Amino acid sequence: MDAIVLTAGKGTRLLPLTKHLPKPLFPIAGRPLLCNILDSFSEKISRAIIVVGHEKKQIMARINKESYPFEIVWVTQKEQKGTGHAIQLCEHLIASKQFFMMYGDIFASRNTIQNIINYPLSTKKLNGVIATFEVDAPEKYGCLETANEKLVHIWEKKPDPPSRFINAGLMIIPEEIFTILEKLEESDRGEIELTDGINKLIQAGRPFGFYEIDDYWIDTGYPWDLLAANALGLKQIRRDSKILPVAGVTIEGPVEISDSAVLRPGTFIQGPVVIDEDAVVGPNSFIRSGTYIGKNVRIGNAVEIKNSIILDGTTIGHLSYVGDSIIGSRCNFGAGTKVANLKLDDRSISMQIQGNRVDSGERKLGTIMGDNVKTGINVSIMPGISIGENSRIGAHTLISTNIPPNSLSYYEPETGRVILKENK
Repeated sequence: MDAIVLTAGKGTRLLPLTKHLPKPLFPIAGRPLLCNILDSFSEKISRAIIVVGHEKKQIMARINKESYPFEIVWVTQKEQKGTGHAIQLCEHLIASKQFFMMYGDIFASRNTIQNIINYPLSTKKLNGVIATFEVDAPEKYGCLETANEKLVHIWEKKPDPPSRFINAGLMIIPEEIFTILEKLEESDRGEIELTDGINKLIQAGRPFGFYEIDDYWIDTGYPWDLLAANALGLKQIRRDSKILPVAGVTIEGPVEISDSAVLRPGTFIQGPVVIDEDAVVGPNSFIRSGTYIGKNVRIGNAVEIKNSIILDGTTIGHLSYVGDSIIGSRCNFGAGTKVANLKLDDRSISMQIQGNRVDSGERKLGTIMGDNVKTGINVSIMPGISIGENSRIGAHTLISTNIPPNSLSYYEPETGRVILKENK
C-alpha cells in the first residue's frame, strides 16, 4: 500500500524555531518528527510519497540519509492550496486501491500508526477509516459526527461540535477521492479541503469507519506542543540503555547518551534524557527529566536544565537556569542567565503568536528562542517570551516582552529602562 505524508507547511505558529529548521525535522527525543512517522510504518507500506514545500531541500537531504524498507518519492507543493490539493499532486503515483495518509506535524505512537495502516477495511465492509482523538476543545479542530460505528460528517471548527472527537490526521482513503477532489470548489480559505472530499465520498455511499486513539497523540501546532511531544518521546527510552560508568557522574532513570558526549564530574542526570553527539555537560550540572541536549551543545559549570530542548551548537554558560524552554541552534548564554518558567499568580502562561495572545494551558513555560541568540551575564527572561533569531541581549537585562529578530536589547542604567534597537 502507498502512503502520503504532508510536510509542505511553513509552521509559522512555531516561529522563530522554524525560521531555518522546518517543522518535519524538529527533534523529538533526538529524532526528527518526520522520522518518527516513517519509523512507525508497518511492512504493509511499499512506498512513501512525501509532499514537501518549505525548506524542501533540507528535508530531502536529511531523510535521504535514512534507510527504509520502502521506496520514498518526493512531490513538491509550490503553493499552499490545502490538504486536498496536496493529495491531488500525488494522484499519478498512487498504485493501490486505498492509501494511507498522515499529516506530517502529528506525533503519535507506533501502535496508533500501524493500527490505522493495518485496519481491516474489507472485514468491516468500509471504504476508508479515519483516526480520531478526544480533546477538551473540539471547536478548534475538525470534529467528527458519527453514528452506528461509522463516520457521518467532518465539521471544520464548528462552534457547537457534535462530539469531542476530532480528525487526528491519520486515515486510509480510497482512490475514488481523486475524482471527488477534481470537482470540489475552494473553501472560504481559498483551499481544496481534503475533509470536504471525504464528506462527499460518504454522501456518495462510500462508508468510512473511525478508530479511537487510546495512546498518545499530539498536534505540534504550537511551541509548547513540541515540548509535550518531546517529553512523551523521551518516555519511550529503554531502561536498559548501557551507560559506561563515569567518575563523579550520577545517572537516575532511562537515558540515551552518545558515545561521543562528555560528562564531567559532579553532573547529575535525571532521566528520561537524551544527550546527543559531541555534547559536553558539566562539571556540577543538573540535567532534569524531559530534556534533549543536541549535537555539539555545551552545558557549563553549575547549570540546571529542566524539561527543555537545546538545539545543536548552543552553549549555556555557567550558573544559568533553563526550564520548560526551547533554545535554538548556536545560541550563547552568558553566565548567570536565568529563564523564568512560572508566574507568581500560578496561572497558565500565554504567548504572543502571530499577533494574537494564545493561552498555552501550561502552568510552566519558559522561553522560545530562535537561532544564534546571545545573552550577556545575569540576563533574566520572563515566562512565555519569544526571542527572535540573531538577537543580542546585554548584561543585567530583564526581558519581559517578545524580542524581534536581529535586534539589540540592553539595560540603560541612566534611565532604568530596557532599550530595544531593531535591525542591529
